[in-house]
Amino acid sequence: MTTHDPVAARVPALARPVAGARPALLGALLAGLAVLLPGCIALSPGGLFPADRDQVFLLIFDNDTFYRDLQFQLTEGIKNEIISRPGLRLSSKEEAEVFLWGRIVSVRQRALSEDPERRITSESTTITVVIEITDARTGELIKTKTLTNRGEYVPDKGQSLEDAQLEAFKFLARDIVRELEVDF
Repeated sequence: MTTHDPVAARVPALARPVAGARPALLGALLAGLAVLLPGCIALSPGGLFPADRDQVFLLIFDNDTFYRDLQFQLTEGIKNEIISRPGLRLSSKEEAEVFLWGRIVSVRQRALSEDPERRITSESTTITVVIEITDARTGELIKTKTLTNRGEYVPDKGQSLEDAQLEAFKFLARDIVRELEVDF
């Protein structure tokens, strides 16, 4: 004698649980979590900049090259980058937690392309700096780093060497301020 289940008759066969389906479903869920968990991140309080390094006294960079006044343009770019970063503040020498200083050690120009008459159609300038980050309270050197960046220009489009230098300084300023971040 077979019993008739009215609910089973209405539910399609694919929607009915199969014997052993729960362990298989559980296994699939665990496998899915194992794949997803490495992509998760943990958040913790604080920012990219250490609490004891967020007040910066920026000294005017030195210039070891024959290109005049580049140190002022670079220092201005770094100042603007610090101001634009949440978690960092420019401060007076007395209130500073770190001193940021450096020097321009190299400026190189290079032709990137020429036309058939051998006139230069695009050029680049590469600027290298050495930076030092010093603890303002102890005078201890926290970090020294050499950074290089490049800017390009096309004279036929009205661009100049100064445009390329400003582009290189923009990228250098970004990289220099990143050196103040916490080392992960």
